[in-house]
Amino acid sequence: MLSDEISALLSDSERSLSEVATRVIASLSDPDEQAFYVACDVLFMLEELHRSDLANDKSIAGIRLIAKVVNGEYLLYKLYEQYGLIDMNPFLAHFVDVYNQRKIRENVSNTSSRLYNVQASIVSLFLSGETATIRLLTAAQFAEHADSMARDVDMSRFVDALVNQGVLDPPESHPSSIESRELKSQSHTNDIVKRLLASSVTEEISETDAESLISILESDLSLLTSSVDLSVNGITSMLHVNPVLGRSLIALLLSTILRTDVLQLLQYLPPTLPVLEALNHLLIPPPSGEQHVAASLIRDEEKSALLHPFLSNATRSIESKTVGKDFENVIDDAHGQTRHVQLLCLFIQSLLRTGAIMLEEYIYEIQALTISFVYVPEARELFQTVQGILQQHASGGPAPQSTPQRTRVQVL
Repeated sequence: MLSDEISALLSDSERSLSEVATRVIASLSDPDEQAFYVACDVLFMLEELHRSDLANDKSIAGIRLIAKVVNGEYLLYKLYEQYGLIDMNPFLAHFVDVYNQRKIRENVSNTSSRLYNVQASIVSLFLSGETATIRLLTAAQFAEHADSMARDVDMSRFVDALVNQGVLDPPESHPSSIESRELKSQSHTNDIVKRLLASSVTEEISETDAESLISILESDLSLLTSSVDLSVNGITSMLHVNPVLGRSLIALLLSTILRTDVLQLLQYLPPTLPVLEALNHLLIPPPSGEQHVAASLIRDEEKSALLHPFLSNATRSIESKTVGKDFENVIDDAHGQTRHVQLLCLFIQSLLRTGAIMLEEYIYEIQALTISFVYVPEARELFQTVQGILQQHASGGPAPQSTPQRTRVQVL
């Protein structure tokens, strides 16, 4: 039986679903030991609520009832979120059953029917892998928009998982069953990968799901090349929403037949912070003795072909105030423009400081940037460095071997 504290938390319609679940888990003295027992109590509570007198109550108690259903279902999901895919959740059978029963509305009150709808809507999001869209909503907010947020789910994809959990009996074996199961399993995996890749450009992917995704794609690069959205919008959005995943996918793409296409695409990415961080990871050599797959994939001649157009495009986009168009607000004030100039200058300084590039090779692109925005301190510093180089070349002096360092470079 649920404690009074947990029951009160699950009745809260004002806190976000994520906060309620976090508070419930924090209330457990030993979450690893108690999670399953609490989840079973929650499951019993959900089953009893539909038979409760509260089901016909439209007052505050009715709102608390809806909150218990929404928060309770979310807690069942959250307790096992660390396992990644929903297939690993021990309460998958419950979610599937709730979804399958969503159309049974005979001989129930309007309030109870509403409960079924709300309950089916939230489990449809679990089953479709879209929980990131609701974690900051309160139970009341979710209930208000439950109908529009409901998803259609192909339930056949969970048959194998339910067989593995012992909920369903395995199909009768026949000569082709092993091969058939393998093909079905592979198709199921491909569907999951494509779904995660598609959603990664609009919603945050959990660390566990991201690691599983990378592991699968590393073993089957053809699946990556056939599924990823290889466009400026797609790659930029992924870097903004899932930066670590985006950088890993770019590294993998550079080891595929799409290498040339990826390098050309990178030239046109907007100079926003997530993009500059990704390029920084690709271009800066790894520390001595440390392997770095992404850095090792960019050859010196490729750096030149990438950075010359990227720096020119970046400067023009900042001048025209179109940085981040379609991904974040277009620059609409002087402060925003100055901030993007600073980021680009710090990016260049980071490359110079680590020896990833030589200033002489990019002097014209850097000069164009710094002259346009000489009023920005970081740009003015680069401008002075460029002027020193030009004066030394004009006088026949030796080229400097290093450039000034700024601690602010470390933000990248």
